[in-house]
Amino acid sequence: MVGPSEVAIILVVGTSLVIGAALIRRVTRKSLPAESTPSSPPPRVAAAAATPRLARPHEHHVVHLHRGDLREQLRSHAGEAELRGLRPFVEFGAIWCPPSSMFGRILEDPQMVAALAGVYLIRAESDHFEADDLVDAGFAIRGVPVFFELDAEGVATGRKIDGGAWGADTVENMSRVMGQFFAG
Repeated sequence: MVGPSEVAIILVVGTSLVIGAALIRRVTRKSLPAESTPSSPPPRVAAAAATPRLARPHEHHVVHLHRGDLREQLRSHAGEAELRGLRPFVEFGAIWCPPSSMFGRILEDPQMVAALAGVYLIRAESDHFEADDLVDAGFAIRGVPVFFELDAEGVATGRKIDGGAWGADTVENMSRVMGQFFAG
């Protein structure tokens, strides 16, 4: 039979093991280098404690917007881009649009990866947002795909490019023109 003093010892030892394991996990996480890939999810950090992590020259990140408050989503993603050391851009496309679909298929092509260097690309289906919401947020969309440069608050800077800029929808054409736009 186990008495009260043995139960207390078991509880103390068990609690010490749990606390020790948690401390080891915390120390291990902090000591490992932060590796990021273009498709890795954003790190979850408190805004006050967040320190900018500069992106590697070849790094980019792509996210997709959901239905909802367009301005708030863009503001949030622009902030995340800043934390990652990337420049924010938004692409409005459509599933039914061949150039939009092709752009989505070639995002991992080496030529497009090079064109996207330093970019935090926010992809949005234009059909998911009301025309008034797009105009109110500063986006005059006459055709898709269309790409807008954003500032740190997620507001369009005035620089944009559309699918007519690259001619034929080939990886070579798209990556060359988009690389120039993103670098500008």
